Amino acid sequence: MGGWRATGIFVLFCVVNFLNFLDRGIIPGAPTQFQYFIQVTRNVSSSEEGFYLGFLSSSFVASYAIFVVLFGFLSIHVKPFRLVSIGLVVWCLAVLLCGLAKEAMNFQLLLVGRLLSGIGESSFQCIAPAFIDDHAPAGTRSFWLGVFYACSSVGMAFGVQYGAVMANSKLGWHWAFYLEAIVVFPLALICMLAIPAEYNVTPAEAAARHDPEKRAVVGDASHTAAVDDDNHSFFHELGRVCHDPIFGLIIWGTGASIFTLAGLSAFGTLFVVGLGLFQTDTEASVVLGCVVVASGMLGTPLGGLALDHEAAAHAPTRRQHVALGHLVVTTTLSVVLALASWVALPDKVWFLCCYALAMVFYAGSTSATITALLLCVHPSRRALATGVYSLFTHVLGDVPAPVIIGALKDKWAPHCDSVNMEGHIVLNPLCRQLDFHGLLMTMLCPLVWMTWSAVSYGVAYWISCRRVREPTTNPIAASTGPPVAHV
Repeated sequence: MGGWRATGIFVLFCVVNFLNFLDRGIIPGAPTQFQYFIQVTRNVSSSEEGFYLGFLSSSFVASYAIFVVLFGFLSIHVKPFRLVSIGLVVWCLAVLLCGLAKEAMNFQLLLVGRLLSGIGESSFQCIAPAFIDDHAPAGTRSFWLGVFYACSSVGMAFGVQYGAVMANSKLGWHWAFYLEAIVVFPLALICMLAIPAEYNVTPAEAAARHDPEKRAVVGDASHTAAVDDDNHSFFHELGRVCHDPIFGLIIWGTGASIFTLAGLSAFGTLFVVGLGLFQTDTEASVVLGCVVVASGMLGTPLGGLALDHEAAAHAPTRRQHVALGHLVVTTTLSVVLALASWVALPDKVWFLCCYALAMVFYAGSTSATITALLLCVHPSRRALATGVYSLFTHVLGDVPAPVIIGALKDKWAPHCDSVNMEGHIVLNPLCRQLDFHGLLMTMLCPLVWMTWSAVSYGVAYWISCRRVREPTTNPIAASTGPPVAHV
């Protein structure tokens, strides 16, 4: 199902994904401004600011993680772009509330806005990867997934810079949210009104059209009917998604990686300013953002192309095996380089070099992660599988990381709070003098946790090796049908 219309939808997904992650980067990009907002609106002491900042950063993920599973289940029976458009409209309303919170000086309103933004994102994030994997040509499937996930890291990096610049401008950080709503609303209308009918179908409707290419994905007609035509309960579908041990291992490994990235995203700017690598939030956000953008734009598409080159023509079992091999190599290198960047502190040049290389290898693993994941389940359940994956990786990663790292920062580096000096909100000058080692140890914690990713992917690869040697015991062949032909 190639062609310019499918490509246009892929580009639309990439733009929306970029904007979703741009939004996620606003609060981490201006930690001193938001810490001061918390201090004023919640009337809390400096020892509690980090906890509340982490709570604010992760609040949207809690609602996102819950609703992404619900939308994944609904996608089995409801047209996908109806769900996407509803989610984007909710997301627009959510960011408007976030902007109004600044003008009302109301922390609760900002919290409600972040919670609603998670609900709005969830429909899009569970549907888009499965749609790309289903409709992209076999020879460029992993490449398009790579581009899609590159927009995540690039959007987050731009969001950090965007948040820092807007927070320190005359407009203020609330206008960062208003501008997002203005840009995203037309995209919601496109999803609602302008998607060709042949792409806006449920799995059952797609199977009913007797498309030969789709038959190549889902296997013989009787198996397709058994999966897509029965109205199974939510828990039945959930059980079918979660039965594969490789699925669980991928979730655990990705959860560990996301814990690391979420902790560094929420407090990375504060860490490098407090350790003396940069003088201001804006300078730190711009430099770190550029590193992440360059790494994402380089590593993610290259990882996808490498996987397409090696695995595109293989059967599902072999394709998953190759993807897991990529995961083990890229994740191990990323962990080693991330720890090396910490060892290099406070040397700015060596830190940035090691950090950049770690991000390149991490970005190179994203296509392999989603490929290995989707090959654990039948194609009709891929959106639900993506939703379950998102739920548990966020429960293990985004949700606890900012809160835990924030609490550790408050305990080990209590002087790294925000203060008002001559009308400017800045990091406490005593931070580097009194809490250098405490800040250093706080930064080490999420980096060490990422080693679980390499271990988990290694176990999944070992299981995959057994399946390749013993194909008769392999559940993938039963769930995905024969390999997809080139389209």
